[in-house]
Amino acid sequence: MKKTLTFHIEEKAETLQEGTFKVPSGCLTLTFVHDLDEAFAFLVFLLIRDPQGNLRLQKQLAHGEPVISLGQNGMDTTIGGVPGPIPGGEWTVQVCLFAEHLDRIMNGKKVCFSVTVSDEKAKITEQIGPHVWTRGSFAYEKYEYDRLYKKACRWYKGDFHTHTRLSDGKETTWNATRKAEKDELDYYVPTEHNVVHTGWQDTDVMILPGVEMTTILGHANLFGLTGRPEGLSGILSDKESEKLEMDIEAMIQECREKGWLFSVNHPFLYIWKWLYGDLKLADMNCLEIINDPTYAADEKAHAEEANQKAVYLSDLLWADGYRICAVGGSDSHNLLEERYGDAMEPSVPGDPATYVYMDGMSPEHLLNALKACHVYVTRHCSVENVLEADGRPVLFGDQLPYRTGEIRYEFRFLGLSEEPDVFFIENGERHSCSSVMKKDGIYRVKGTIKLSRCDYTWIRFGAETKDGQFLFYANPVTTGCKTEHKFITFEEVKTCLEGCWKDDQRNSF
Repeated sequence: MKKTLTFHIEEKAETLQEGTFKVPSGCLTLTFVHDLDEAFAFLVFLLIRDPQGNLRLQKQLAHGEPVISLGQNGMDTTIGGVPGPIPGGEWTVQVCLFAEHLDRIMNGKKVCFSVTVSDEKAKITEQIGPHVWTRGSFAYEKYEYDRLYKKACRWYKGDFHTHTRLSDGKETTWNATRKAEKDELDYYVPTEHNVVHTGWQDTDVMILPGVEMTTILGHANLFGLTGRPEGLSGILSDKESEKLEMDIEAMIQECREKGWLFSVNHPFLYIWKWLYGDLKLADMNCLEIINDPTYAADEKAHAEEANQKAVYLSDLLWADGYRICAVGGSDSHNLLEERYGDAMEPSVPGDPATYVYMDGMSPEHLLNALKACHVYVTRHCSVENVLEADGRPVLFGDQLPYRTGEIRYEFRFLGLSEEPDVFFIENGERHSCSSVMKKDGIYRVKGTIKLSRCDYTWIRFGAETKDGQFLFYANPVTTGCKTEHKFITFEEVKTCLEGCWKDDQRNSF
């Protein structure tokens, strides 16, 4: 069995194109080979559906090999596929064009390409691996959310925003896993553009299923997936803003119903900033406050300022009584030897690192810790920390009793070669932690904060280099509560932020 299907890419092309092929009974493998030049390959999402209309494979072509396989198990099926029986009948190849980049890249050009389908077994290098999460569909029936990877009660290091060759990353999952192990990550969240993984390589690193919902109105990660989001079909096929707004709302509703977490990514970054202003802040579970700091070397992106704005946005949200967990994301796409612009460092998983406090590491515990905001984010260091409220141990992100009188803190910064500027922000007012000391090569700081009796108080700890570069962000501890929010939608808080930023009134809360 062999058939060649043709498709085309241009600005006015249909976002969704289809072709069909017949599969004889008894087939064990389907192989798909495309001839699309890599310069345009990232504009194409390939979807394969069986005779019943069930999705069996989805992949952004991008930097991956042109040979894609659907087989019986994880070792003969390409990433993004669901291994298993291949029924005879009429199958469908769907091509979805990446609307976010279509006009910018094509600029009047038209490119034709073909996909050749056969039942011949092919050698592949981008296989899922031995651990398959699915059983015949895109539901994660075999993924164990209650599996305990490590028993210790401690801070665990990981990354909430990464890419591989399933979307537009350049690393295979095997190489990405080795990098995560080398950088001593405890957990790793693959968040591909509008496609999801169906399993993973063999590793002791805990892999949490995620996806990056990617639209012309902004990007958002979904954490804790139990299967492929139904809303991705609309996200892939729609390119008009009005339809996409409905798709985003449908995705948020699906998150609520299925217990997934919704996290807005790089809200102020270049052409990927968040533009859907009607997003209700109550629907945000997390916010990415620092995205790939090595990207700052690209002058057009103004990435350093975008990250600074994201931190300030988080402060505004906490000041308004929201509990939206701040996380970091490397957004790593590149090979280890590559650099953005004149960057001195590579973009790698774990830079920034997001530390999450868990009583034993499991996927379920990780999600619960995000909901509790027991999280801090760093670059180039880890922070051993002790926090006490009126003599009782507490964690970053904790809600403290209303009548709490004082907070004692003690931090040890591991991995720094220069003294950090350590501070805390109390209800919008920044205070320097002046007693930074160095002992045995480790910078230490400790102190006590006396709390005034307010209806609502928030205190955030942070650290920067002497020239203002990001080092450390801890989710705030709070006392009391806000009975009424000033901001309801993303547009409202963004308007406030932009006004304060323009007038250099960044301590206006």
